[in-house]
This record gives sequence, structure tokens and C-alpha cells, in this order.
Amino acid sequence: MSNPLQRFPRLNNAFVNTRHKVKHWLERRDRDVSYDATVGDPRNVLFVVVDCLRADHVSAFGHDRSTTPTLDAFDGAAFSHAVAPSPWTFPSVPSLLSGRYPHEHGGRFETEYRDLSSEQFPARPTASVPTIPELLESAGYDTAMLTAIPMAAKATGDRFQTVDMRYTPAADQVSRALDWVDGRDRWFLHLHLGDPHAPLDVPADHRETFDVPDVEGLEDWRFREEASGEGFEAYADARRRAYDASVRGADDELARLLDAVPDDTVVVVCGDHGEAFWEHPSLERRLNDDPRGFYATDHGHSVLEEVARVPLWVDAPTLPSGTSDERVSLVDVVPTVLDALDVADAPATTGAELGAPDPSRPVLCEETAYGYDQRAVWVDDAKLVVVPGLDEAVWFDLSADPGESDPREDVPEDLRAALDSVDAGVYGEETMDVDDATRDRLSELGYLE
Repeated sequence: MSNPLQRFPRLNNAFVNTRHKVKHWLERRDRDVSYDATVGDPRNVLFVVVDCLRADHVSAFGHDRSTTPTLDAFDGAAFSHAVAPSPWTFPSVPSLLSGRYPHEHGGRFETEYRDLSSEQFPARPTASVPTIPELLESAGYDTAMLTAIPMAAKATGDRFQTVDMRYTPAADQVSRALDWVDGRDRWFLHLHLGDPHAPLDVPADHRETFDVPDVEGLEDWRFREEASGEGFEAYADARRRAYDASVRGADDELARLLDAVPDDTVVVVCGDHGEAFWEHPSLERRLNDDPRGFYATDHGHSVLEEVARVPLWVDAPTLPSGTSDERVSLVDVVPTVLDALDVADAPATTGAELGAPDPSRPVLCEETAYGYDQRAVWVDDAKLVVVPGLDEAVWFDLSADPGESDPREDVPEDLRAALDSVDAGVYGEETMDVDDATRDRLSELGYLE
């Protein structure tokens, strides 16, 4: 253990957060906000990301356990088939905040084969790509990111006036959010909850709610190399129950946050990516050469549905309430929010405004963190997965095969053309830097060996 303070979580949180705040101040002290946004309908804006939240584990979207009663009652638009721009946090959050895919904002690896586990780190997004907190800061908003996941802050923390990075569960994060917004006139807050991310934060009361058994290694992962063997089925069921209990814990805390913010606040809630629970071990071995030897668990290694499909909720005056199964992307959030705020002369984004379905529009997920890079493109219910480093390409008809059990090789030309239309893009500037304390936390979260 390189950081002895890890034995004292409260003290370690304060230490890590203070170091990060100092670094954040140094990054921003000579920085000018180079945008000049004009907001015609000024409203407060709240983004909430629940890390690792799968769409099919949302109770209103058909899950058989009551994981999300707060979000089920959300007064706004709900999208059950949103696509994460990337299967892990570092590239996905900049896409959410910029309305551009990873190959466009540059927060990505420069190598085809990648191994985050051995500290091969990606580049941060290019400074020239605008994000919504920067645009709103230029219009007089206070901006902050409060996060339990360091990857979010490492990717985009410098785009906010304030960053608070503490490895604490939703109850503490929501309390800090309420403290931050209290008394502010005009604000943009990005709150990133880490409860469903391994190691899980499972509230004691919801262990009983979901009948979570006392099984060894439940908060983290076992059976990562092989989805078989003595005790696997019992462990897998218990691990899913524990995940659901952690989602319910985060959902409970969101109730008091959503009740407290002003009624005219523009609210966005989503997962930044999903989480795999042993759905496709054989297919993943075909489509990946994971340097860790892990298949079909966790995230960052695959663009299959369990990792790529996330839920999205948006409460904005420009969107009708109700649930939609339209396939949308998290890059659609920024243009939708800018339109809701009536922001004049906003920079162009790749995303499209939500609420205007276009089944012919390609949607992307890209930039894995382990093994050869993978790219997926959806056109309506057809999905193509390409792994150039392994010369693999398979496609799925999700209308007939939503579980991706039947990979096909005769790729339709329109799917090929959709992926070929995406250019190589840009790469970021400096590589993500990690100090010893953050390295310890990334190891605990499973990113590093």
C-alpha cells in the first residue's frame, strides 16, 4: 500500500480531495474562459451520473426488482435505449459534457492495443473542445463537479470552477451537493455517484430488501477468468442482488436531491456506461484479447449491450414527459440542454436534440480501455461491432436478438458505410496524470493491477 492513509478513510478522503483541489487551482489560475455564451432562458442545471447503471436494471424499464422507484417517478422524459459514447468513464463523461464522441474530443488512447491495468493512460480531451460547464460559466453560472469516481475529474475537472473528489457513498455526495447549491443564484452542477461501481456501496437496509446473502468477495469481483466452477451460480446471483441494492441506495438519495432543487431546474440523470454480469464470455473472448484475462464482468472492455446501453432521464421545458424506446446517445444531452436554455450562438455538436427521432442516424460507442479497441455503430435496430486489431466484425439484429446471442458475419453495406463515415478524429494533449493516492483508489476500483 503506497498510501498509509488508506487505513483511515475519512482522513484519506480529506487528504486526496485537498491535493486534488490544489492541483485544480493551479490548472485554472491563469485560465481565461474564452467563450461568451448568452442564455435566453436562464435556469439552473443539474447533471447526475450514476456510474455503471444499466438500462435493463431500471425497474420502470422492466427489471424484476424495485431498484429505482425515485427515477421511475421522474417528471420528465425517460429514454430506455440510450447509448454510452464509451464503455468506461474517462471518455464517456467528456462526451456527455461536450456533445461529441471520444474520437472528436480526444480523450482517448493513441494506441490500438491498450492496457489501462498496467498504467497505460489515455490523453485528456483537447482544450479547444468546449463543454457545457465552460459555456455556462461564461454566462455567469457557478459550476462544480462533485464526484466519487476519480476518472470523471481526471478527464474534465479542469472545465469546472470547483471540483470535489471524495470516495464516499451517495448519502454523503448528495449532502455535499445540497450544501453547494444552497444560496446560489445560477448554477450548473455535475454530481457523479459511484455506489454501483466496484467495490459496491451496499446500504445495510437494502441487503434485506434484495435478499443479498453474505458471500465472500461480493463487493468486488470473483470468477472473472471463467464463468463456471464450484459456487459460481450462487455467487453470480448474489453479486447481481448486491449491485441492485447499491443502485437502490443511490436512487433513495436522489429523492431528496430532486425534491430540493428548484422546480424549473433542467435535470439530467444517466449512467455513463453499464456493467457486465457474465452475459457473453465466449463472444468476448472472440472479440477481445484482454491483457488481464478478464471476460464478461465489469466494464471498459466491451461494446456489447450490457455495457453500452444506459438509461437517460431529462427534465427540460422543450421535452414532453413519458418513456421512449428511441435509440439515442449521451452526446444528445448537450444540444438538448442548450436549446432548453435558449443559448445563442452555441458551438456545434455531433449530438442531436432529443425528442426528434431519426432511426437512420448512426449512434456510436468506442474507446475501450483493455485489449484491442472496439467500435460499435447502431443504425435503427442493426448493430455492427468491429475490432480492427483482431480483424473481427460481427453484427446483430437487435429487434430479433436483443441479447446478442446470434452474431452474424455478413455485414450489411449500410452498417459498413455508417462506420466508415466516422473519421479518425483527434487525440488529446497531455496524458492523464495520477498521483500515488489516486493510483491507490484506481486500484481499489479495479482499473489498475
